[in-house]
Amino acid sequence: MTNQEKIADFLNNLTLEEIANQSDLLIWIDWREAEEDLIGYFNDQLPVSNRIACEVIEIDKPRGVDIILSSQEKTITIPFADDVTDRDSAIRAMQGMLSPQYQIRWFMETLGDDTLAFALLPTIQWEELELQFGKRKVDYYFQPITNTSTMFEMGMDAVVTLLKSREEELPNI
Repeated sequence: MTNQEKIADFLNNLTLEEIANQSDLLIWIDWREAEEDLIGYFNDQLPVSNRIACEVIEIDKPRGVDIILSSQEKTITIPFADDVTDRDSAIRAMQGMLSPQYQIRWFMETLGDDTLAFALLPTIQWEELELQFGKRKVDYYFQPITNTSTMFEMGMDAVVTLLKSREEELPNI
């Protein structure tokens, strides 16, 4: 079964236990992960020709490192704050490197946990899922990563507000 088929099966049946056990579908990232490690997790799901190179360079700033991502088409330095690296910036940068061919999406059933799950598919497959199930339903469970997405750095008040909002929205999905 392809990853697209696994997501379609989940959207048909909404069986959280089954999708959570799909180790080859979901990319699990703990809040303590090193940013360069999570780049590797996404790369593990990409064809070798589409993988993103990751270089860690020591720098003279309180955060201590720059992380440079590169592909055949582009190179970027992840835009971290001067004093710390963070998973949100790394995931957003990885999405920027993979776009428009691929999309990383946050599996929203992990909202509020200290380990979050993500799914990576070619953009065309996400579009096919949206045609099959509706954009609203796909986005409800698999939120697209944008250049403003906050996942790990979300405060508890924001998490609680989003959980309540999702609970209210669920009957309309």
